[in-house]
Amino acid sequence: MKLRLSTLIITIVLLTSCTSKATPPAVDVVGTRAVELAVVMLTQTVAAYSPTPSPLPTLTSTPAFTDTPTIAPTPAATTMPKVVGPAPCYTGPGPSYALTSNISDFKDVEMIGVGSVPGWYVIKNPYFYSACWIAAENLKLEADFNLSAYPTITP
Repeated sequence: MKLRLSTLIITIVLLTSCTSKATPPAVDVVGTRAVELAVVMLTQTVAAYSPTPSPLPTLTSTPAFTDTPTIAPTPAATTMPKVVGPAPCYTGPGPSYALTSNISDFKDVEMIGVGSVPGWYVIKNPYFYSACWIAAENLKLEADFNLSAYPTITP
């Protein structure tokens, strides 16, 4: 019974779908849509493609070879200078310049240069990592310390 009923329903559906034909769209509707689509495609293509002339290559000469500059080696000291006693360190040679800091006794410091004023050295401040001037009597240098390897610095 179920089989007959389902067969009947399928037959009715097929017959009704076969007898009713879909009407094709009118020619001018299809043509109008095709023209609209063509216009959109042309405007997009033109907008996307705007050729710009590429510049012509220019001839440039190859630069001549030059010697690579060499950097003078940093002077190597066997031992670092040591501060003797709590020592003031100034922005220039002497107390007439601003005091940068007081450096502790026996503190190792890095030599930057020899001061242009006799009796003064320029060191790297161990607290602020800037250059400062210290009196020669407050700095202990070993006998093998080569002062001539350091530049002379003016205030």
